Amino acid sequence: MRIVFALIGAPLLALLDQSTAFAMVNWSCAHGSTLVVHFVHFLFLAATAAAAIFAFAEWRGTMRADALVQNHFLAGVATASATLSALAIAAMWIPVWMISSCIA
Repeated sequence: MRIVFALIGAPLLALLDQSTAFAMVNWSCAHGSTLVVHFVHFLFLAATAAAAIFAFAEWRGTMRADALVQNHFLAGVATASATLSALAIAAMWIPVWMISSCIA
C-alpha cells in the first residue's frame, strides 16, 4: 500500500497542489495575504515527503535476500516518483516566496 501511494498518489498530489494553489491566488490577492497559498504548498509537500519516506522504508526493507525482486524494484521507482513530485511541489512554491500574487 505504501508503494501504491508513493507511485501513484504523490504525482497526483503534485497536480492537486498546482490546481489548489492556483485556485487560492484570487482569494490571496483580494485579502492581501499569501499565507493560504503557503499553507497549501506546505500541506501537499508534507504529504508527498511522507509518501517518499514510506516508500524509501519499504525499499530498504526489501533489500533482504529472501525479498521479491519486483517489490524491491517497485519500491525504488515509488521512492523516485515521490521524491520527484516533492521537488516539483518545492519548485512551484519558490515563486510564491518571491513574487506577489497580485501582479497583473
